[in-house]
Amino acid sequence: MKPSIRSVPPALGILTATAGLAALAGAQDGGQLYTTYCAACHGVNGEGAQNGQFPPLAGSPWPLGNPDRSIKILIAGLHGEVEVNGKTWNLEMPPQGAMLPDDQIAAILTYVRSSWGNKAPGVETSRVKTVRAATANRTTPWTAAELLKQHPLDVKPPVADLISYVYDGTWKKLPDFNTIKAAATEEEHNGIISIAKAGRKDHFGMVWEGVLDLPVDGDYEFYLAADDGMRLMLDGTPLGEVDGIGPIQGREKQAAGKFAKGPHKLRVEFFEFEGQEEIQIGWRKKGDKNWVWLTDRKAANKPKWPDIMIEPVAEKAAIYRNFIKGTTARGIGIGLPGGVNFAWSADHFAPELIWQGEFMNGGHHWTERGQGYEPPAGDHVVNLSKGEALPEGAKFLGYKLDPKGNPTFSMSIGKSRLLDSYKAGGSDTERTLVRTLSLTGEGSAVDVVITDTLPVQAISSTEFALGNLASVASGPPAPKPKNGKLVLTLATGQTATLLYRWK
Repeated sequence: MKPSIRSVPPALGILTATAGLAALAGAQDGGQLYTTYCAACHGVNGEGAQNGQFPPLAGSPWPLGNPDRSIKILIAGLHGEVEVNGKTWNLEMPPQGAMLPDDQIAAILTYVRSSWGNKAPGVETSRVKTVRAATANRTTPWTAAELLKQHPLDVKPPVADLISYVYDGTWKKLPDFNTIKAAATEEEHNGIISIAKAGRKDHFGMVWEGVLDLPVDGDYEFYLAADDGMRLMLDGTPLGEVDGIGPIQGREKQAAGKFAKGPHKLRVEFFEFEGQEEIQIGWRKKGDKNWVWLTDRKAANKPKWPDIMIEPVAEKAAIYRNFIKGTTARGIGIGLPGGVNFAWSADHFAPELIWQGEFMNGGHHWTERGQGYEPPAGDHVVNLSKGEALPEGAKFLGYKLDPKGNPTFSMSIGKSRLLDSYKAGGSDTERTLVRTLSLTGEGSAVDVVITDTLPVQAISSTEFALGNLASVASGPPAPKPKNGKLVLTLATGQTATLLYRWK
Protein backbone atom coordinates (compact mmCIF):
# COMPACT_ATOMS: atom_id res chain seq x y z
CA MET A 1 0.00 0.00 0.00
CA LYS A 2 1.32 3.44 -0.86
CA PRO A 3 1.52 5.85 2.07
CA SER A 4 -0.64 8.92 1.76
CA ILE A 5 -0.79 12.13 3.72
CA ARG A 6 -2.72 15.32 3.16
CA SER A 7 0.02 17.81 3.88
CA VAL A 8 3.62 17.64 5.05
CA PRO A 9 6.28 20.21 5.99
CA PRO A 10 8.68 21.52 3.36
CA ALA A 11 10.66 19.02 1.40
CA LEU A 12 14.08 18.83 0.41
CA GLY A 13 20.70 17.09 6.52
CA ILE A 14 22.80 17.87 9.64
CA LEU A 15 26.20 19.12 8.70
CA THR A 16 27.34 22.51 7.50
CA ALA A 17 28.11 22.96 3.82
CA THR A 18 31.69 23.85 2.97
CA ALA A 19 32.61 27.48 2.90
CA GLY A 20 32.94 27.43 -0.86
CA LEU A 21 29.49 25.95 -1.36
CA ALA A 22 27.97 28.26 1.23
CA ALA A 23 29.28 31.21 -0.73
CA LEU A 24 27.09 30.21 -3.65
CA ALA A 25 24.05 30.85 -1.47
CA GLY A 26 25.33 33.97 0.20
CA ALA A 27 25.57 34.02 3.98
CA GLN A 28 22.74 31.55 4.58
CA ASP A 29 23.53 28.33 6.50
CA GLY A 30 22.06 25.56 4.36
CA GLY A 31 22.41 22.92 7.03
CA GLN A 32 20.55 24.97 9.62
CA LEU A 33 17.81 25.88 7.14
CA TYR A 34 17.44 22.23 6.13
CA THR A 35 17.09 21.22 9.78
CA THR A 36 14.42 23.88 10.33
CA TYR A 37 12.30 23.34 7.24
CA CYS A 38 13.05 19.89 5.82
CA ALA A 39 14.39 17.39 8.35
CA ALA A 40 10.99 16.66 9.89
CA CYS A 41 10.00 14.78 6.74
CA HIS A 42 13.23 13.88 4.98
CA GLY A 43 15.25 13.07 8.11
CA VAL A 44 18.36 14.65 9.54
CA ASN A 45 20.40 12.11 7.57
CA GLY A 46 18.42 12.60 4.37
CA GLU A 47 17.13 9.02 4.42
CA GLY A 48 13.45 9.89 4.99
CA ALA A 49 11.91 10.41 8.42
CA GLN A 50 9.93 7.78 10.34
CA ASN A 51 11.92 4.85 8.99
CA GLY A 52 11.39 5.80 5.38
CA GLN A 53 7.78 6.96 5.49
CA PHE A 54 8.93 10.01 3.52
CA PRO A 55 11.09 10.06 0.35
CA PRO A 56 14.87 10.04 0.85
CA LEU A 57 17.20 12.70 -0.47
CA ALA A 58 20.39 10.77 0.28
CA GLY A 59 21.24 8.62 -2.72
CA SER A 60 18.26 9.96 -4.65
CA PRO A 61 18.64 11.31 -8.20
CA TRP A 62 15.85 13.84 -7.67
CA PRO A 63 17.88 16.64 -6.01
CA LEU A 64 20.85 16.05 -8.36
CA GLY A 65 21.34 16.96 -12.00
CA ASN A 66 19.50 20.03 -13.26
CA PRO A 67 18.73 22.14 -10.16
CA ASP A 68 15.66 23.71 -11.81
CA ARG A 69 13.67 20.56 -10.95
CA SER A 70 14.26 20.97 -7.20
CA ILE A 71 13.85 24.75 -7.33
CA LYS A 72 10.40 24.32 -8.89
CA ILE A 73 9.42 21.78 -6.21
CA LEU A 74 10.40 24.09 -3.37
CA ILE A 75 8.67 27.11 -4.86
CA ALA A 76 5.38 25.54 -6.04
CA GLY A 77 5.21 22.18 -4.22
CA LEU A 78 4.70 18.62 -5.47
CA HIS A 79 1.45 16.67 -5.82
CA GLY A 80 0.69 12.99 -6.43
CA GLU A 81 2.83 9.92 -6.91
CA VAL A 82 6.60 10.14 -7.09
CA GLU A 83 9.01 7.23 -7.49
CA VAL A 84 12.41 7.32 -5.81
CA ASN A 85 14.84 4.43 -6.18
CA GLY A 86 12.07 2.00 -7.10
CA LYS A 87 9.64 2.91 -4.30
CA THR A 88 6.51 5.00 -4.81
CA TRP A 89 5.21 7.66 -2.42
CA ASN A 90 1.92 9.54 -2.71
CA LEU A 91 2.46 12.64 -0.59
CA GLU A 92 1.42 16.27 -0.75
CA MET A 93 4.30 18.72 -0.42
CA PRO A 94 2.98 22.27 0.00
CA PRO A 95 4.62 25.19 -1.84
CA GLN A 96 7.30 27.10 0.04
CA GLY A 97 7.99 29.91 -2.38
CA ALA A 98 5.97 32.45 -0.42
CA MET A 99 7.89 31.68 2.78
CA LEU A 100 11.45 31.03 1.60
CA PRO A 101 13.35 33.77 -0.26
CA ASP A 102 15.65 32.96 -3.15
CA ASP A 103 18.88 32.89 -1.13
CA GLN A 104 17.44 30.44 1.43
CA ILE A 105 16.17 28.08 -1.28
CA ALA A 106 19.62 28.21 -2.88
CA ALA A 107 21.30 27.46 0.47
CA ILE A 108 19.03 24.48 1.21
CA LEU A 109 19.57 22.94 -2.22
CA THR A 110 23.30 23.57 -2.11
CA TYR A 111 23.42 21.71 1.20
CA VAL A 112 21.28 18.79 0.00
CA ARG A 113 23.28 18.39 -3.22
CA SER A 114 26.55 18.11 -1.26
CA SER A 115 25.52 15.99 1.77
CA TRP A 116 25.22 12.25 2.62
CA GLY A 117 27.30 11.20 -0.37
CA ASN A 118 25.46 13.44 -2.85
CA LYS A 119 27.91 15.14 -5.17
CA ALA A 120 26.47 17.91 -7.30
CA PRO A 121 27.38 21.59 -7.83
CA GLY A 122 25.85 24.20 -5.58
CA VAL A 123 22.92 26.40 -6.55
CA GLU A 124 23.28 30.15 -7.03
CA THR A 125 20.67 32.59 -5.78
CA SER A 126 20.42 34.08 -9.27
CA ARG A 127 19.37 30.64 -10.60
CA VAL A 128 16.50 30.49 -8.13
CA LYS A 129 15.47 34.02 -9.02
CA THR A 130 15.37 33.13 -12.72
CA VAL A 131 13.26 30.01 -12.18
CA ARG A 132 10.88 31.87 -9.87
CA ALA A 133 10.31 34.55 -12.49
CA ALA A 134 9.83 32.01 -15.30
CA THR A 135 7.18 30.09 -13.30
CA ALA A 136 5.47 33.08 -11.67
CA ASN A 137 2.11 32.13 -13.21
CA ARG A 138 2.19 28.63 -11.70
CA THR A 139 -0.75 28.33 -9.26
CA THR A 140 -0.77 24.57 -8.56
CA PRO A 141 1.87 22.13 -7.33
CA TRP A 142 3.91 20.24 -9.91
CA THR A 143 3.43 16.56 -10.65
CA ALA A 144 6.35 14.17 -11.03
CA ALA A 145 5.36 13.50 -14.64
CA GLU A 146 5.50 17.21 -15.51
CA LEU A 147 8.90 17.68 -13.92
CA LEU A 148 10.44 14.55 -15.44
CA LYS A 149 9.26 15.61 -18.90
CA GLN A 150 11.02 18.94 -18.47
CA HIS A 151 14.02 17.67 -16.49
CA PRO A 152 14.63 13.89 -16.86
CA LEU A 153 16.58 12.26 -14.07
CA ASP A 154 20.24 11.80 -14.86
CA VAL A 155 20.44 8.24 -13.59
CA LYS A 156 21.58 4.92 -14.96
CA PRO A 157 19.23 2.06 -14.05
CA PRO A 158 20.77 -0.80 -12.05
CA VAL A 159 19.64 -3.25 -14.76
CA ALA A 160 19.21 -2.08 -18.34
CA ASP A 161 16.33 -3.31 -20.55
CA LEU A 162 14.73 -5.05 -17.57
CA ILE A 163 11.60 -7.16 -18.21
CA SER A 164 9.63 -9.00 -15.51
CA TYR A 165 7.45 -12.09 -15.89
CA VAL A 166 4.85 -13.21 -13.34
CA TYR A 167 3.78 -16.86 -12.98
CA ASP A 168 0.90 -18.51 -11.14
CA GLY A 169 1.74 -21.63 -9.17
CA THR A 170 2.47 -23.28 -5.84
CA TRP A 171 6.02 -24.52 -5.37
CA LYS A 172 8.33 -25.45 -2.51
CA LYS A 173 11.41 -25.55 -4.74
CA LEU A 174 12.44 -23.52 -7.75
CA PRO A 175 10.54 -24.76 -10.82
CA ASP A 176 11.66 -24.75 -14.44
CA PHE A 177 10.09 -21.46 -15.48
CA ASN A 178 10.93 -22.20 -19.13
CA THR A 179 8.14 -24.80 -19.13
CA ILE A 180 5.50 -22.46 -17.62
CA LYS A 181 3.51 -19.78 -19.39
CA ALA A 182 3.77 -16.32 -17.83
CA ALA A 183 0.54 -14.76 -16.56
CA ALA A 184 1.87 -11.22 -17.02
CA THR A 185 4.84 -9.45 -18.61
CA GLU A 186 6.02 -5.90 -17.96
CA GLU A 187 8.90 -3.63 -18.91
CA GLU A 188 10.58 -2.27 -15.77
CA HIS A 189 11.86 1.10 -16.94
CA ASN A 190 13.45 1.97 -13.60
CA GLY A 191 15.70 -1.09 -13.90
CA ILE A 192 15.00 -2.21 -10.32
CA ILE A 193 14.01 -5.76 -9.38
CA SER A 194 10.88 -5.62 -7.22
CA ILE A 195 8.38 -8.33 -6.31
CA ALA A 196 5.87 -5.64 -5.32
CA LYS A 197 5.05 -5.26 -9.01
CA ALA A 198 3.47 -8.74 -8.94
CA GLY A 199 0.68 -7.41 -6.71
CA ARG A 200 0.42 -10.77 -4.93
CA LYS A 201 1.31 -12.26 -1.57
CA ASP A 202 1.37 -16.06 -1.90
CA HIS A 203 1.73 -18.80 -4.54
CA PHE A 204 3.44 -17.02 -7.41
CA GLY A 205 6.77 -16.83 -9.17
CA MET A 206 8.70 -14.12 -11.03
CA VAL A 207 11.54 -13.99 -13.53
CA TRP A 208 13.51 -10.89 -14.47
CA GLU A 209 15.74 -10.58 -17.55
CA GLY A 210 17.95 -7.65 -18.42
CA VAL A 211 21.51 -6.42 -18.88
CA LEU A 212 24.02 -5.83 -16.07
CA ASP A 213 26.85 -3.50 -17.11
CA LEU A 214 30.02 -4.11 -15.10
CA PRO A 215 32.50 -1.23 -14.93
CA VAL A 216 35.90 -3.01 -15.14
CA ASP A 217 37.49 -6.39 -15.72
CA GLY A 218 38.00 -8.37 -12.53
CA ASP A 219 36.61 -10.44 -9.69
CA TYR A 220 33.09 -9.70 -8.48
CA GLU A 221 31.02 -10.73 -5.47
CA PHE A 222 27.23 -11.16 -5.38
CA TYR A 223 24.84 -11.12 -2.42
CA LEU A 224 21.68 -13.26 -2.61
CA ALA A 225 18.81 -13.53 -0.14
CA ALA A 226 15.14 -14.43 -0.52
CA ASP A 227 11.94 -15.50 1.15
CA ASP A 228 11.26 -18.03 -0.31
CA GLY A 229 13.53 -19.19 -3.20
CA MET A 230 15.64 -17.48 -5.89
CA ARG A 231 18.39 -18.11 -8.47
CA LEU A 232 20.84 -15.64 -10.07
CA MET A 233 22.31 -16.24 -13.55
CA LEU A 234 24.79 -14.24 -15.63
CA ASP A 235 25.30 -15.01 -19.33
CA GLY A 236 23.27 -18.20 -18.94
CA THR A 237 25.42 -19.59 -16.10
CA PRO A 238 23.96 -20.01 -12.58
CA LEU A 239 25.95 -18.00 -10.03
CA GLY A 240 24.06 -18.97 -6.88
CA GLU A 241 20.66 -19.74 -5.46
CA VAL A 242 18.60 -19.81 -2.27
CA ASP A 243 16.23 -22.73 -2.76
CA GLY A 244 13.36 -24.14 -0.73
CA ILE A 245 10.98 -22.27 1.54
CA GLY A 246 11.94 -20.28 4.62
CA PRO A 247 12.64 -16.81 5.99
CA ILE A 248 15.22 -14.51 4.50
CA GLN A 249 17.20 -14.37 7.75
CA GLY A 250 19.84 -17.06 8.04
CA ARG A 251 19.63 -18.19 4.40
CA GLU A 252 21.71 -15.44 2.81
CA LYS A 253 24.28 -16.58 0.24
CA GLN A 254 27.27 -15.04 -1.51
CA ALA A 255 28.65 -15.98 -4.91
CA ALA A 256 31.74 -14.87 -6.82
CA GLY A 257 33.08 -14.86 -10.35
CA LYS A 258 35.53 -13.22 -12.76
CA PHE A 259 33.85 -11.06 -15.39
CA ALA A 260 34.92 -8.74 -18.18
CA LYS A 261 34.00 -5.09 -18.34
CA GLY A 262 30.76 -4.39 -20.16
CA PRO A 263 27.23 -5.79 -20.55
CA HIS A 264 26.23 -9.23 -19.27
CA LYS A 265 22.89 -10.97 -19.69
CA LEU A 266 21.14 -11.15 -16.31
CA ARG A 267 18.38 -13.57 -15.29
CA VAL A 268 16.81 -13.82 -11.83
CA GLU A 269 14.24 -16.45 -10.87
CA PHE A 270 12.09 -16.23 -7.73
CA PHE A 271 9.14 -18.03 -6.16
CA GLU A 272 6.95 -17.28 -3.13
CA PHE A 273 5.13 -20.02 -1.25
CA GLU A 274 3.37 -18.51 1.77
CA GLY A 275 3.96 -15.89 4.47
CA GLN A 276 6.48 -13.08 3.97
CA GLU A 277 7.98 -12.34 0.57
CA GLU A 278 11.25 -10.58 -0.16
CA ILE A 279 14.29 -10.66 -2.43
CA GLN A 280 17.70 -8.96 -2.13
CA ILE A 281 20.45 -8.96 -4.76
CA GLY A 282 23.61 -6.89 -4.75
CA TRP A 283 27.03 -6.90 -6.44
CA ARG A 284 30.40 -5.30 -5.81
CA LYS A 285 33.93 -5.40 -7.15
CA LYS A 286 36.00 -7.65 -4.92
CA GLY A 287 37.64 -5.49 -2.27
CA ASP A 288 34.99 -2.77 -2.38
CA LYS A 289 33.11 -1.98 0.82
CA ASN A 290 29.65 -1.14 -0.51
CA TRP A 291 27.15 -3.19 -2.51
CA VAL A 292 25.34 -1.98 -5.62
CA TRP A 293 21.75 -3.14 -5.16
CA LEU A 294 19.65 -4.50 -8.02
CA THR A 295 16.54 -4.86 -5.85
CA ASP A 296 14.30 -2.35 -4.09
CA ARG A 297 15.05 -4.13 -0.82
CA LYS A 298 18.57 -3.94 0.54
CA ALA A 299 20.27 -6.04 3.18
CA ALA A 300 20.41 -4.14 6.45
CA ASN A 301 23.73 -2.45 7.03
CA LYS A 302 25.44 -2.96 10.34
CA PRO A 303 24.37 -0.29 12.84
CA LYS A 304 26.41 2.89 12.96
CA TRP A 305 26.32 2.82 16.73
CA PRO A 306 27.99 0.65 19.39
CA ASP A 307 26.14 -1.69 21.74
CA ILE A 308 25.28 0.10 24.97
CA MET A 309 23.49 -2.49 27.07
CA ILE A 310 21.24 -1.08 29.79
CA GLU A 311 20.67 -3.27 32.81
CA PRO A 312 19.83 -3.03 36.51
CA VAL A 313 22.79 -2.08 38.70
CA ALA A 314 23.22 -3.18 42.32
CA GLU A 315 19.72 -4.69 42.38
CA LYS A 316 18.21 -1.36 41.31
CA ALA A 317 15.83 -1.20 38.35
CA ALA A 318 16.87 0.49 35.10
CA ILE A 319 14.67 2.86 33.09
CA TYR A 320 14.57 3.47 29.32
CA ARG A 321 12.50 6.43 28.09
CA ASN A 322 13.26 6.39 24.33
CA PHE A 323 10.96 4.90 21.69
CA ILE A 324 10.40 1.16 22.26
CA LYS A 325 9.15 -1.05 19.45
CA GLY A 326 5.80 -2.61 20.30
CA THR A 327 4.45 0.18 22.47
CA THR A 328 3.46 3.81 22.05
CA ALA A 329 5.68 6.89 21.78
CA ARG A 330 5.20 7.48 25.53
CA GLY A 331 6.35 4.00 26.45
CA ILE A 332 8.39 3.68 29.65
CA GLY A 333 10.75 0.71 29.79
CA ILE A 334 11.60 -0.82 33.17
CA GLY A 335 14.34 -3.44 33.60
CA LEU A 336 14.00 -5.21 36.94
CA PRO A 337 16.68 -7.34 38.65
CA GLY A 338 16.67 -10.98 37.62
CA GLY A 339 15.91 -10.39 33.95
CA VAL A 340 12.27 -9.33 34.31
CA ASN A 341 11.38 -6.45 31.99
CA PHE A 342 8.30 -4.57 30.82
CA ALA A 343 7.25 -1.49 28.83
CA TRP A 344 4.39 0.56 30.27
CA SER A 345 2.41 2.93 28.01
CA ALA A 346 1.45 6.32 29.41
CA ASP A 347 -0.95 6.63 26.46
CA HIS A 348 -2.81 3.38 27.19
CA PHE A 349 -2.30 3.13 31.00
CA ALA A 350 -0.97 -0.43 30.80
CA PRO A 351 2.08 -2.69 30.49
CA GLU A 352 2.03 -3.45 26.76
CA LEU A 353 5.16 -5.62 26.63
CA ILE A 354 6.84 -8.03 29.03
CA TRP A 355 10.04 -9.95 28.30
CA GLN A 356 12.89 -11.89 29.87
CA GLY A 357 16.66 -11.62 29.84
CA GLU A 358 18.46 -8.53 28.63
CA PHE A 359 16.65 -5.22 28.99
CA MET A 360 17.45 -2.66 26.25
CA ASN A 361 20.35 -1.73 23.97
CA GLY A 362 20.80 2.04 24.24
CA GLY A 363 23.31 2.29 21.40
CA HIS A 364 20.70 3.23 18.80
CA HIS A 365 19.16 6.18 20.62
CA TRP A 366 22.10 7.17 22.77
CA THR A 367 24.49 7.59 19.82
CA GLU A 368 23.77 10.56 17.56
CA ARG A 369 20.14 10.46 18.70
CA GLY A 370 19.18 7.59 16.40
CA GLN A 371 15.65 7.68 14.99
CA GLY A 372 13.04 4.94 15.03
CA TYR A 373 11.89 2.42 17.62
CA GLU A 374 14.27 0.05 19.40
CA PRO A 375 13.05 -3.51 20.12
CA PRO A 376 13.58 -5.17 23.52
CA ALA A 377 17.04 -6.70 23.81
CA GLY A 378 15.84 -9.86 25.56
CA ASP A 379 13.69 -12.79 24.52
CA HIS A 380 10.23 -14.29 25.06
CA VAL A 381 8.63 -10.92 24.34
CA VAL A 382 4.88 -10.96 25.04
CA ASN A 383 2.58 -8.27 23.60
CA LEU A 384 -0.09 -7.94 26.26
CA SER A 385 -2.23 -5.14 24.87
CA LYS A 386 -2.55 -2.44 22.26
CA GLY A 387 -5.54 -0.35 23.38
CA GLU A 388 -6.45 1.77 26.40
CA ALA A 389 -6.70 -0.34 29.54
CA LEU A 390 -8.91 2.10 31.49
CA PRO A 391 -12.32 3.65 30.83
CA GLU A 392 -12.70 6.80 28.78
CA GLY A 393 -11.65 9.92 30.66
CA ALA A 394 -8.72 8.33 32.52
CA LYS A 395 -5.67 10.56 32.95
CA PHE A 396 -2.04 9.70 33.55
CA LEU A 397 -0.69 11.56 36.60
CA GLY A 398 2.94 10.38 36.50
CA TYR A 399 5.00 7.81 38.33
CA LYS A 400 7.31 7.46 41.31
CA LEU A 401 10.22 5.14 42.04
CA ASP A 402 10.96 3.51 45.38
CA PRO A 403 14.58 3.30 46.63
CA LYS A 404 15.16 0.17 44.49
CA GLY A 405 13.78 1.81 41.38
CA ASN A 406 10.51 -0.12 41.38
CA PRO A 407 7.85 2.07 39.73
CA THR A 408 4.32 3.01 40.75
CA PHE A 409 2.19 4.60 38.03
CA SER A 410 -0.71 6.83 39.03
CA MET A 411 -3.96 7.48 37.12
CA SER A 412 -7.22 9.26 37.83
CA ILE A 413 -10.63 7.96 36.70
CA GLY A 414 -13.31 10.43 37.68
CA LYS A 415 -13.23 10.68 41.48
CA SER A 416 -11.06 7.56 41.83
CA ARG A 417 -7.31 7.09 41.75
CA LEU A 418 -5.56 3.95 40.53
CA LEU A 419 -2.03 3.01 41.58
CA ASP A 420 -0.20 0.45 39.43
CA SER A 421 3.03 -0.88 41.01
CA TYR A 422 5.68 -3.37 39.82
CA LYS A 423 8.57 -5.42 41.18
CA ALA A 424 10.42 -8.62 40.34
CA GLY A 425 9.51 -11.89 41.99
CA GLY A 426 9.93 -15.64 41.69
CA SER A 427 13.20 -17.55 41.53
CA ASP A 428 16.08 -17.79 39.09
CA THR A 429 14.28 -20.68 37.40
CA GLU A 430 10.81 -19.09 37.40
CA ARG A 431 10.94 -15.39 36.76
CA THR A 432 7.82 -13.49 37.76
CA LEU A 433 6.64 -9.94 37.28
CA VAL A 434 4.61 -8.87 40.32
CA ARG A 435 1.99 -6.21 39.62
CA THR A 436 -0.14 -4.60 42.36
CA LEU A 437 -3.23 -2.54 41.53
CA SER A 438 -5.14 -0.53 44.12
CA LEU A 439 -8.15 1.75 43.73
CA THR A 440 -8.98 4.59 46.12
CA GLY A 441 -11.37 7.54 46.13
CA GLU A 442 -15.12 7.97 45.89
CA GLY A 443 -15.85 6.62 42.41
CA SER A 444 -17.45 3.38 41.27
CA ALA A 445 -15.70 0.14 40.37
CA VAL A 446 -13.20 0.28 37.48
CA ASP A 447 -12.52 -2.28 34.75
CA VAL A 448 -8.79 -2.71 34.05
CA VAL A 449 -7.93 -4.53 30.81
CA ILE A 450 -5.17 -7.08 31.40
CA THR A 451 -4.89 -8.19 27.78
CA ASP A 452 -6.78 -7.37 24.61
CA THR A 453 -4.43 -9.08 22.14
CA LEU A 454 -3.81 -12.63 23.41
CA PRO A 455 -6.06 -15.69 23.47
CA VAL A 456 -7.05 -16.41 27.07
CA GLN A 457 -7.52 -19.91 28.50
CA ALA A 458 -8.56 -20.55 32.11
CA ILE A 459 -6.14 -22.73 34.10
CA SER A 460 -8.13 -22.27 37.30
CA SER A 461 -10.57 -19.70 38.68
CA THR A 462 -7.66 -17.37 39.45
CA GLU A 463 -5.07 -18.20 36.76
CA PHE A 464 -5.18 -17.77 33.00
CA ALA A 465 -2.85 -18.72 30.14
CA LEU A 466 -2.09 -15.80 27.83
CA GLY A 467 -1.34 -17.32 24.44
CA ASN A 468 1.48 -19.82 24.51
CA LEU A 469 4.14 -17.75 26.24
CA ALA A 470 2.83 -16.44 29.54
CA SER A 471 0.20 -16.74 32.25
CA VAL A 472 -1.27 -14.40 34.82
CA ALA A 473 -2.61 -15.27 38.26
CA SER A 474 -4.53 -13.09 40.72
CA GLY A 475 -6.97 -13.20 43.51
CA PRO A 476 -9.06 -12.23 45.03
CA PRO A 477 -10.29 -10.36 43.08
CA ALA A 478 -9.39 -12.29 39.92
CA PRO A 479 -9.65 -11.14 36.31
CA LYS A 480 -12.35 -12.58 34.08
CA PRO A 481 -12.81 -12.93 30.31
CA LYS A 482 -15.07 -10.20 28.97
CA ASN A 483 -15.85 -9.32 25.35
CA GLY A 484 -12.73 -11.08 24.07
CA LYS A 485 -10.49 -9.45 26.69
CA LEU A 486 -9.23 -10.40 30.13
CA VAL A 487 -10.53 -7.76 32.55
CA LEU A 488 -9.91 -7.13 36.25
CA THR A 489 -12.75 -5.29 38.03
CA LEU A 490 -11.61 -3.30 41.06
CA ALA A 491 -13.97 -1.72 43.57
CA THR A 492 -12.99 1.30 45.64
CA GLY A 493 -10.69 0.23 48.45
CA GLN A 494 -9.67 -3.03 46.76
CA THR A 495 -6.13 -4.16 46.00
CA ALA A 496 -5.22 -6.97 43.59
CA THR A 497 -1.83 -8.58 42.95
CA LEU A 498 -1.15 -10.13 39.55
CA LEU A 499 1.72 -12.51 38.85
CA TYR A 500 2.95 -12.67 35.25
CA ARG A 501 4.90 -15.85 34.53
CA TRP A 502 6.62 -17.18 31.43
CA LYS A 503 5.95 -20.78 30.41
